[in-house]
Amino acid sequence: MKNNLSNILKSFILFCGISLLSIYECNAQENGIYELNNSNQFYRVSAAKSKGTNTRAEFYNLSQKLHPTVYLGENRLKNKYGDGNIVKVNIDDISSLNLVTQDRLNYNNVELITITLKSLSDLYDPISLPSENGLTELKYLYIKCLFECSNEQIKGFVKNISNSKIRVFYTSEKPS
Repeated sequence: MKNNLSNILKSFILFCGISLLSIYECNAQENGIYELNNSNQFYRVSAAKSKGTNTRAEFYNLSQKLHPTVYLGENRLKNKYGDGNIVKVNIDDISSLNLVTQDRLNYNNVELITITLKSLSDLYDPISLPSENGLTELKYLYIKCLFECSNEQIKGFVKNISNSKIRVFYTSEKPS
């Protein structure tokens, strides 16, 4: 009788432990990605918030999967990947951002611009992406800092974005 009660107690504890562990969603891939919301406050992207109108599934689809992409850097077009309308623009340095407005390529369908900031000094020149420059479909701006950057620094960097429909994401990455 005592042995049977011990087995039931062990089974119950094991069941409770497995239940508690399966409740929490794993979001290790999302750690460190932040978004600037409409009230100019940053918050961590969470898998728990991925349902409803505030979904990030489209952002992850654009940023992590293959789409027609243009790579800009060193003030020139470095590479173009894929056929069809350009959906993504990856910019290796902040000085190449001006190519988006001056380049001969059609950027009317671009939905995501990813900018890599290599040094802290890149943050001191705020960016501006008005809709008059052909970025009528732009939905996301993703800023990758290759150094530690704070919420306030990113907020100052993107303060000139006039279109409220553009969602701004950022992350701090340390290259190995």
